[in-house]
Amino acid sequence: MNILLTLWCALLITSIPLSHSATILSIPLYNRAMLKYDTFKPHARFHYYPNTKVISDIYSADDAYAMFLWVGTPVQIVFVMIDTGSPITWFQCDPCSNCYPMQRPPFNTRASTSFKELGCYSDTCLIPMMRGIFGNCTGWTCRYNMQYEYDYANMSQSRSFGMMVTETLNFEHSNIQVKDFIMGCGDSYEGPFRTQFSGVFGLGRGPLSVQSQLHAKAFSFCVVSLGSEKPSSLEFYDTQPPKTNQNGNTNGSIMVPLSENNRYPYYYFVQFVGISINGFMLDIQSRVWGYGLNYDGGIVIDMGTVLTYLPGEAYSVFRSEILKTNGNLTKKSGFEELEFCYKEDPTNVYPTIEFFFQNGDIAGLNFVSFKLDNNQLLLQVEEGTVCLSFAEGKDSALTVIGSNNLQGTLLTYDLVNEILVFTYNKC
Repeated sequence: MNILLTLWCALLITSIPLSHSATILSIPLYNRAMLKYDTFKPHARFHYYPNTKVISDIYSADDAYAMFLWVGTPVQIVFVMIDTGSPITWFQCDPCSNCYPMQRPPFNTRASTSFKELGCYSDTCLIPMMRGIFGNCTGWTCRYNMQYEYDYANMSQSRSFGMMVTETLNFEHSNIQVKDFIMGCGDSYEGPFRTQFSGVFGLGRGPLSVQSQLHAKAFSFCVVSLGSEKPSSLEFYDTQPPKTNQNGNTNGSIMVPLSENNRYPYYYFVQFVGISINGFMLDIQSRVWGYGLNYDGGIVIDMGTVLTYLPGEAYSVFRSEILKTNGNLTKKSGFEELEFCYKEDPTNVYPTIEFFFQNGDIAGLNFVSFKLDNNQLLLQVEEGTVCLSFAEGKDSALTVIGSNNLQGTLLTYDLVNEILVFTYNKC
């Protein structure tokens, strides 16, 4: 509760400087996800103001990243977790038959005059890409069934159920009001969820994601250190990625192509080459990083998870190399899926780990690298103990790069050119 009070105070008294100079949302812009569905007409409508951005503070909270939203008429405040793998925004609403316990009250639908339910035969409920979420609609109200796989180690699942609605949305550092924003209003939940969050802010692929409804060309956020009291910002804007030099980076930026996977249509996949430890590329077959015959693999960036999970074959090679390089460190055990944990000591020398991606700049090299510093490599699990923030993703061919490896990095999703830009930044 003290953490939430601190965040609430920070929300009221702080103003975060803007980090981009581009003109934002001066005209409506559609990204590729919207263009796929000619029959779908977005409901969201905006009051446009020249030279403005849609921008909001984001906070590190309980090993995740979250933000406040002002919703409804009159406004009610909800605190939602940012998820780059969720195609919709949802939060728990009152009345709720089977909701997880929350530290904040659920959204009161009866108190908002702008709240509207969507019907089974609305344009929204008939979007082909969303059939896996909406299912076979019966009755009057369009309902969603959103499945999450937050525990990549064991592929355990949790689900949010509810009705699809439209509401008025306001962002923290913006004079843009979003009317008829399409979202989920949760009335039931199965599985674990963090109690301080009202729900999820959906930044995944798809026509109902936040960026699609904003018609934004790109969005960005800086991944502050986990546990940091300093907020960062989430921005939606109209910009192009920075030009890179012949080495594939400029001003500490690298550009990586984004790709899609039909089995996981809501994730942003990146094109991956491999991992090196202390300058030596691990001997892992390239097929391990690919999609496979059943499209069950690939590499995703997921802000909803902390650790980086490697599929079994890749983790086995990674594990063998770490055992060689860290043999002289004082090892500690008992931290569940975290295998490589050590007594914290300023004299410890940890391995240098680099990720190699395909280069998104055609004029550059075939690949670019992202080197982890100790803050990105290590996760403090208790006083005096740190662990390498890597684990084996059991029963999954997915490779998931989690938020711990990305601390201090500005991520820019260029939705027009399908590029993800990593910028080394202390946020």
